[in-house]
Amino acid sequence: MPVNFDDEIAINKLVDAASSGDDEAMAHLISAIMPAAKAKASALNSDSLRISDEDLVQEGMFGFLEAVNRFDSSKGVPFKGYAAVCIENRIRSALRKYSNSGNAALSGAVSIDDREIENYGDDPVTITESDDAVSRINELTGTVLSDFERRVLNLKLSENSYSDIAGALGCSEKSVDNALTRIRKKLGNLI
Repeated sequence: MPVNFDDEIAINKLVDAASSGDDEAMAHLISAIMPAAKAKASALNSDSLRISDEDLVQEGMFGFLEAVNRFDSSKGVPFKGYAAVCIENRIRSALRKYSNSGNAALSGAVSIDDREIENYGDDPVTITESDDAVSRINELTGTVLSDFERRVLNLKLSENSYSDIAGALGCSEKSVDNALTRIRKKLGNLI
């Protein structure tokens, strides 16, 4: 059954059914909205970010599911417009989160293809050189970074959030953010 988003009465019935747990109604709505979510994700994605359109489509579909569950037809807003805003807001939120300074290491990462991983292998010389490089980085961070910055860096490398780091160190999230900015600058100058 093709879904016509211009028929507000039929759409409202489908949305009501889907929000009440009707899987068939939800499937019809998802199949109808998927092309729009893909188009929106592609239009908003930037080549400078290393996030796939598929990931953004998934975020957009989470926004769509929220739209289905929160839609109130009595407010006089057409579902099509409401869902489009929810999808776009969710995608933009994901892009902001992905591109913020806390994810700079991820968004600026260089991909490693399979050939590079295979070339690394189990060669003892390569492993020793790698261990030496890690030791050298630890020495440099020990001399260049303050004690606070080293603690922040270690916690961030352990994938802690800003709030977790702030709680562990008894400081504000802004202090953590400032420390990470200084760390990036100091380490960037070394490289």
